[in-house]
Amino acid sequence: MSDTLALAGRLQLLDDDHLVALASLRLHDARGIKDFFDLADRLLDPASIDAALAALPRRTLAALAHPSPDADPADLEPAARLFLTDGETPGHALDAVTRVLESWPDRGLPSPEQLATEPPPADTDRAQQRDTSDRMAAERAFTATAGIAELIHELRTMPVRELAKGGVAAPDAKRLLASLAIAPNDLDALLRIARRAGLVTLDDLLWSTTEEALPWLLKGSADRWVALATSWLDALADDIGGVLRSRSRRPWGADAQRTIAYLYPAGGDALRGRVAFVLDSAEYLGITANGYPGAAARALLDNTTEPLSSVAAALLPAEVSNVYLQHDLTVIAPGPLTPDVDVRLRTLADIEGRGLASTYRISAASVTRALAEGETAEGILSFFRSVSLTGVPQPVEYLVTEASSRYGRLRVGAGSPDDEARGIASYVRSDDDSLLSTLAVDHGLASLGLEHDGADRLTSRFPFDTMFWMISDARYPVVAERASGATFAPVRTRTAPRRAAPTPTPFVDLVARLRESAHAAGDAPEAWIARQLDVAIKAKSPLAVSVGMPDDKTTVFLVTPLSLAAGRLRAIDEKAGVERTLPLRNITAVAPAP
Repeated sequence: MSDTLALAGRLQLLDDDHLVALASLRLHDARGIKDFFDLADRLLDPASIDAALAALPRRTLAALAHPSPDADPADLEPAARLFLTDGETPGHALDAVTRVLESWPDRGLPSPEQLATEPPPADTDRAQQRDTSDRMAAERAFTATAGIAELIHELRTMPVRELAKGGVAAPDAKRLLASLAIAPNDLDALLRIARRAGLVTLDDLLWSTTEEALPWLLKGSADRWVALATSWLDALADDIGGVLRSRSRRPWGADAQRTIAYLYPAGGDALRGRVAFVLDSAEYLGITANGYPGAAARALLDNTTEPLSSVAAALLPAEVSNVYLQHDLTVIAPGPLTPDVDVRLRTLADIEGRGLASTYRISAASVTRALAEGETAEGILSFFRSVSLTGVPQPVEYLVTEASSRYGRLRVGAGSPDDEARGIASYVRSDDDSLLSTLAVDHGLASLGLEHDGADRLTSRFPFDTMFWMISDARYPVVAERASGATFAPVRTRTAPRRAAPTPTPFVDLVARLRESAHAAGDAPEAWIARQLDVAIKAKSPLAVSVGMPDDKTTVFLVTPLSLAAGRLRAIDEKAGVERTLPLRNITAVAPAP
């Protein structure tokens, strides 16, 4: 029987949603597929069958290679979903699938016998001492979690551009690598982890934080890590995830790779690459250390969700809520700060050194920024008194008081409609002429093209955002003002909503084309019959051909078609053993021979 003919008939009976789902699973593209016969041919192509078999577990492959009426339907269901089984004989593989399986030994893949009888590989790795593994995993967990936190703080300050060809734009990458003090490869890892956890998003080639980033920052270190590790586990595909979940107390590494290769023997290089990526991510995130799951990971993999935070908290460095304020205006944290103190301190000072013990610096610009965000001098000093182990040094108190007294003396705003008509996009104004004169001659601001416009302001053709941030980055005590004169605190951050992964439907047009061809064939029965005959001729498949006779009776011939030309079918009559020529117009139906 012709697999193509029978499969085309089965495909026609699927509804549109099932056709789209099948095409998405089995096809890379829809080029050259005009009707259901073309689709059946593509699905029966050995390369297409190989790709489908690569995703099947060993038990399904064994059931395909050894058909039995007693086979567990659950074992065959993955193959049936991919249309690798015979629609008429449940549990039997299509002939084309059987031929591919029989060719496996010549390609270094398991034979049908090996699929059924070969035992799974035994573990060979020697487990490390658990306490050593736990400490190393905890160190990596802290490093990765702290790195994600710093990345989010950076993106909240200024989004990062992505190149169309992939990778962070060089200027942004250079800035992030310097500020985060990480290796180039680590930047990509941090972005992937943060994106998978829904903390950052890539939208219009711009990396920015999501609405979930700030709530995550306000969690403790243990809860931050739990969120990252859980998102890693949830993202695992079934083929890899099932094996790793079962090995919460056994080494991963080479043993896990061998086990996965055994369970999915046709996975090949693609599967090995995915496994290596997953294991590397686990090491980076501190789920494993040298291939062995740490204590927090064991709790995660065993699905003991409730105590997971406690396990992680016991392993990670303890958080502190106090700092040392120095006379040189630096703030030294003796350990990881509690989230509330860290977030508040970052609004009052600029971070200079990141790590287990971080360093911050208070400046006139940072205090001015805090004042613009609604802080007051007394509120700032009160916060410093509550967290400082060394009191508030006089230079710090003087700086806060002085910045507060000068607050509002240098204001940047967007140009009015009248200004825009004159080519003015923004302005900076002050009652202090000497301060404006300093701005006008500052070489670092020369690119703004500042020009005097009256006695109390300088104007620029650049937009407000550019003007404000350049002056702010030059550490002038600048504030932003609206047209009404009210001040506000502009932010560079661009928070984007977390987007659900789009459901790809690349084969909707293909299904519409298939339906159109089927309708056209229904309107022209001869064309549809001729198409079936062409398929049978190509496959040299015997057919049951129904022919209308002059007496209005129908006779069924069991034939092997040879050729179709000039409206006539040449075929060998299998019963009579003779060659027949049948007019195409008299053929009323075609079916695979029983």
